[in-house]
Amino acid sequence: MRVAVVGLGMGGATLACLLADRGVDVTVVEQEEDPRPVGAGIWLQAMGQQVLDRLGLLDALRAESRAVSRVDIRTATGRPLVRLGYDAVPGATPALGVHRGALFALLHRAVRERGIGVDLGVPVTGVRPVPGGLAVETAHGDHGTFDLVVGCDGSRSRVRRSMGVVVRDHPYGYGALWAIVDDPGELAADELYQCLRGTRQYLGVLPTGLGRTSLFWSVRTRDMTDVLARGLPAWRDAARPLAGRYAPLVDAVDHLLPASYRDVVVRTPWRTADGAGAVLVGDAAHAMSPQLGTGTSLALADAWTLHHALAAHPRLEEALAAYERGRRGHVRWYQWWTRLMMPVFQSDLAPLALPRDALAPWVLRVPGVPGQLVTTLLGDRVSPWSRWELPVLREA
Repeated sequence: MRVAVVGLGMGGATLACLLADRGVDVTVVEQEEDPRPVGAGIWLQAMGQQVLDRLGLLDALRAESRAVSRVDIRTATGRPLVRLGYDAVPGATPALGVHRGALFALLHRAVRERGIGVDLGVPVTGVRPVPGGLAVETAHGDHGTFDLVVGCDGSRSRVRRSMGVVVRDHPYGYGALWAIVDDPGELAADELYQCLRGTRQYLGVLPTGLGRTSLFWSVRTRDMTDVLARGLPAWRDAARPLAGRYAPLVDAVDHLLPASYRDVVVRTPWRTADGAGAVLVGDAAHAMSPQLGTGTSLALADAWTLHHALAAHPRLEEALAAYERGRRGHVRWYQWWTRLMMPVFQSDLAPLALPRDALAPWVLRVPGVPGQLVTTLLGDRVSPWSRWELPVLREA
């Protein structure tokens, strides 16, 4: 089988390595001529860690990352809303605060070590059936014909658009301005911190590798340009009252970069024609807000499941159908949780802040609730009573 993986991101690089390890003829097609990591720190949950462990990369990533075992969410007045530790679930694996560059470098090196072909500087515009397979389209003509094309090209996926499977593709009204700052004293320790001012603003602090910390500032997408134009001093004046003991990190910010998010739902993540197929992985299939910190973990779970389905089912259509079945419940659980959380944490629905601030501390005292929240953060929920597990390859 000839496979093209469109996008050298976390999901694309992981899938390429998994397929190459099985002897599949795989080529990665990447639009950037010199691909580099884009975005702030990653909150990598246990589910994503399992996939990297099976690739043999987890120990190396842990050596460059920091365990994040607590969550502390407060109001602008300093009132605690959510104080939660992963120890609420015995044996739970804490998240890792990961510098996106560290994970990207590990995966990129794994791709090179396997001798996987990587075609750089190729902006893919879509796919279409042709005699002998699927053509990967670019503005300058077709870039090869393949039996399977995997769209790992992110929340604005061109592969997804060309497949005609979109049910919902909605930009969120709120995004974030972010920065990664040096934190040699590791002030952020092992804690994800958020301080909320109503539903329109919050400051987030996430440990991001050794001696580094990511800061996030919630802001309306349409207001980002104005906030950046007013400059860092004005931003610091707004952010510092929410920073508490993290104020030195706010003062250390020397740049802010914008991030926007989308809510994407597809009717099906795959299509076939004349024995060839296209399939979507990660944000290309189910982009959502990073409220729960599960985006990378879900993409890695997609990659593992697709690799497993292709190994377990000799017919491509059967394999892609199995991939969809295997991912449906898991993805749906996190999509709905994200949609429930967005109005409460990032929206213009300011009146929601009052019941949120009044009820959250009491809800956390209900027996069983902290454990349910932690199990959701671990990234492996399908329902309150069941969990999703990585499928296991059984050798013949």
